[in-house]
Amino acid sequence: MKKSIVRVSLSLIFAVLMAQFAFATSGNKTMPDSDKFGDLIHESIVDGYSLSYYFMDLRQQAAAEKSKATSAHGSHTKEMDKPHHIMVYIMDSNQKQVSKGKIGFLIKDAGDKKQTAMGMFMSNGFGATADMKKKGIYTITTKAVLGDKKLMDRFEFEIK
Repeated sequence: MKKSIVRVSLSLIFAVLMAQFAFATSGNKTMPDSDKFGDLIHESIVDGYSLSYYFMDLRQQAAAEKSKATSAHGSHTKEMDKPHHIMVYIMDSNQKQVSKGKIGFLIKDAGDKKQTAMGMFMSNGFGATADMKKKGIYTITTKAVLGDKKLMDRFEFEIK
């Protein structure tokens, strides 16, 4: 009985290792979601490039850090001007991560109030902070200049 349990366990370990090897050698270069910050809010394909957008409310992170702080530091906290973080991860047509380029975001709220931000390369994507504190639908337009290639993408995102 013990020998069959050991054989089954070794077989399972071997199968898992073979699956990992097959994945690693298959040419699949997409990043796992665990390497990305925030919640996935939009995905699109533009001229063969894959764009994945992630969104994070930095106020939630700040609240968690504040709860860890001791009372010796006081309870004064300043309201963040731009408490939201938007990331775009770009993969080229060969599914290779794009790490160089100029990325700009134009964000309009329901009242047509505009804000612009330049994306900065970080954590394998391009990120920027924004003020999306008002509830409603925001239109997010992204312009990516990747060498001689220019990409434009646009989508709507609702803050509830």
